Amino acid sequence: MPLNRRMELKNVVFTGRDQAEASIGWPHWAVISITAEQPADLKEGWHSILSLEFDDIDVVGDFDAPKPYILFNESHASRIIEFAKAVRDSHKVEGILVHCQAGISRSAAVAKWIAEKYQLPFAESYSLYNKHVYRLLREEMLRRHLVESAQEEEGGK
Repeated sequence: MPLNRRMELKNVVFTGRDQAEASIGWPHWAVISITAEQPADLKEGWHSILSLEFDDIDVVGDFDAPKPYILFNESHASRIIEFAKAVRDSHKVEGILVHCQAGISRSAAVAKWIAEKYQLPFAESYSLYNKHVYRLLREEMLRRHLVESAQEEEGGK
């Protein structure tokens, strides 16, 4: 495929860390790398990579853990939204690979949101995604939409 060809975002997939680290870099794919501690050791060659650190939890609590857990927040949601928009708008990316440790919950929530936002395929019956992550992504998009609508209304006066 010629490197200067205009591409449209067509795919989003989620997987576990081991598979993401074992994969060669795909120049027409971007990666959202979600870890809880050590950054993933991804191979070179990906179009772009967004690395985030948060745990697979949906509430703040006392978990008797040696380290404090990191709850997905509005800042994480904002970074994902901006990254997905940037790679889509680049017209150099045809897919986004989202990975977390197991490839079941956090990455699935992000992939589900991306699929809905950009009308990409996602298995509707898949229900193991992290509901907190998914809800915050949707809420941040709604908040942005309301701000834009208010700004447009102010501009029209």
